[in-house]
Amino acid sequence: MAYTGSQVATASELPATLKEPYQPALAKFCRADPPLTLEELAELKSLLISKDALNIAKAKVKDASGKPTGTFSASAANAEGDHTESSMFGSWFRDNALIAYGLYVCDPDGPGADDAVSCIASIADFLLSSQTFKMERVICGLDDVKGPEETWMKRPHIRFLGATGKEDPKWYNHKQNDALGYFLFTRCTLALSGKMPMSGDHLKLCGQLFDYLRAIESWNDLDGGHWEEHSAQHASSIGPPLAAVRLFRKLCDAKRWLAPCKVDTIDVLERELKTALNKVLPNEIITPAELERDSDAALIFLCYPLDVVSDEQGLQILDRLKKVYGHIGVCRYRKDSYWCRDYGSKYSDPTKHFTDAELKERDAQLVLGEEAQWCLFDPMVSAYYGKLYQKTKKPEYLKCQQLFLSRSLAAITGDDCKYGPWLCCEAYYIEDDKWVSNPDTPLVWTQADLPMALHEMKNSLAI
Repeated sequence: MAYTGSQVATASELPATLKEPYQPALAKFCRADPPLTLEELAELKSLLISKDALNIAKAKVKDASGKPTGTFSASAANAEGDHTESSMFGSWFRDNALIAYGLYVCDPDGPGADDAVSCIASIADFLLSSQTFKMERVICGLDDVKGPEETWMKRPHIRFLGATGKEDPKWYNHKQNDALGYFLFTRCTLALSGKMPMSGDHLKLCGQLFDYLRAIESWNDLDGGHWEEHSAQHASSIGPPLAAVRLFRKLCDAKRWLAPCKVDTIDVLERELKTALNKVLPNEIITPAELERDSDAALIFLCYPLDVVSDEQGLQILDRLKKVYGHIGVCRYRKDSYWCRDYGSKYSDPTKHFTDAELKERDAQLVLGEEAQWCLFDPMVSAYYGKLYQKTKKPEYLKCQQLFLSRSLAAITGDDCKYGPWLCCEAYYIEDDKWVSNPDTPLVWTQADLPMALHEMKNSLAI
């Protein structure tokens, strides 16, 4: 469904188009060139704060007494409700680790960093209290978790009930090595910074996680990827563990620690993960061949914040992402059927999790070009262009940084959104021939990504 509204920039001039923002008050900031001034950036941030656009406090998971437990639900409360009865109320490792990273990076000495520490501590507590035995059984060869769907629940769970710190007993695809990698990456980041020194039990947990990732041969494991879907070898699932291994090695070297895992696990993981990643990139999937995917928005996280690809690989990923840029946001990948046309009315439970066989049935309903357009990627593309500009001082990178920051702002909900105005969405999809926000709004992951884009823009403008 082609966009028919006005566009500020066209794809022939830039990597992606830029539409008029849903919120008119953001129009003055939405442009490809010239970049914002530091004064405009401060004004923009103040405006977003005043409108509660960046407020993730509503998504803090609380226990029965009303005390925050540390993690965040995937989606915060909106005008329609608080998602309590949906799976969006769960605590995902992936979302929370990236949210925690963003909170720390953008506020390293303030309450944001404190929230990051609490978040990562909550995930670690869950792993230590109920998941370590699962990893040990796999490490010792007692459990095979690489088989059919029923074996996937034997893997360490990457989503749990944050309010209680317990497992969710419902079947779920826990074949998500990237989620474990993101947790390890952020835990090591906080340890290296001194914000969250590594305790003995956390150090042991990290070693066990690395031994587990080795035992399942995570470099060629057919997991569910970022999107918890098709079983394949995903580049976006190889990158996070590789980034984590490198940080963990750096931490152990700095502290002169022996890594609490098999003597060669860190070496094996770094070598095998790097080899596999270089083989797959700039694709997302090459194995199995029937699921081959040459462009996936999840790959932007390998560029930023993981910094696990070379500049050449990063530029190749950016070039491939041109295939998935939409007029509002970014498709996760082409032929993605999640939140395709009229998805909310087709499925009584929009948060339903699909087996591989069910995914084939769902994918058959998609009309190419009607994929949902997601809002969590534009901020990361902007941030990565910022890193490239800060390194090279090439003006074309600053221009693209500004463009994708503008796209991020333009997608913030307007006053006519039924979930409320000034919200950072998960995605827009077609419902009754109109592009609308899906119910998972605001998405806390998007809310955490936007401040990172603002942070990197400030760094670029300060040069």
